[in-house]
Parts: sequence; C-alpha cells; structure tokens
Amino acid sequence: MGLTSSHLNHFSSAVGAKGKGEFVILREGSVKITNLRAMIGIKTYAISHIRSVRMQAYEPKLFLPVFFMLVVSVCSALVALSNMNEYSQYMTVGLAVGVGGFLFLLLSTKTKYSVRVRSSVGELSIFEASEPDTVERIVGAIQEALYLRA
Repeated sequence: MGLTSSHLNHFSSAVGAKGKGEFVILREGSVKITNLRAMIGIKTYAISHIRSVRMQAYEPKLFLPVFFMLVVSVCSALVALSNMNEYSQYMTVGLAVGVGGFLFLLLSTKTKYSVRVRSSVGELSIFEASEPDTVERIVGAIQEALYLRA
C-alpha cells in the first residue's frame, strides 16, 4: 500500500495523539480500528496481541463441481440426440444443468481477499471481502496501530 499525502496527514495526527488514550484510526461499515483494538463485526481483537498483519488473496477452487456439471450436461444432450422422440426431456435437463454450471462458474470465481493476523497463538483470518481496496485499508490501519503501540 502506497502512502498518500492524506494518509500521511492522518498518520502524523495520530502520532501526535499517542498517549492520549484510545482513538479511531479507521471506521468503515462494521469495521473499527483504534490504536488499542480492532473491532470487526461483533468480534474484538486486542492490538497488543497482534504481532503482524497481511493481506491474502485466493481463488475459489471450483474445478470439480463445474467439470461434473458440464459432463452431466453433455451426456444428457447426447442421450437426447440419440433418440429425440423418447428422450427429449434429457435435452431440457442437460441444457438446464449446463446453464447452471456456467452461471456457477461465472459468479463464484471472483478472487477473495482476507485480512490475516498473526499472534502468539497462530494465524487467523479476521475479515474477508471481494474488493482488495477495503482489505488494504484495514491492513494499513492495523499496521498503523501496531506501529503506534511500539
């Protein structure tokens, strides 16, 4: 994450407030990061227990379900084509399964991004989103809180 001038201004004002109690670094929807705590939804994580934070990107693994749906679709279509009078319902089933598999593939292959924190206990994913900018802002705010704690 690059430091922009607005981020630098915010950062310098936060450094000036060090020692004056708890203050908010980031507030965005159900996420609130202060110099002492990270509150995400209904869960609260103490900044003093966090050693490091990072962003992780991953793609959903959907090859087998989509492959199976497409194979069923092709097989149903071939059965229907072999004897159109008796097996015409298989053409409809094959078409429906094929369209469903294709839509499933399109809708669920978006890259997911998560906020991963490491503590003395281990590593934990505390937030997940499909927009990288949101996750980058949360990671940056927690990193700022870690820096202020030191």
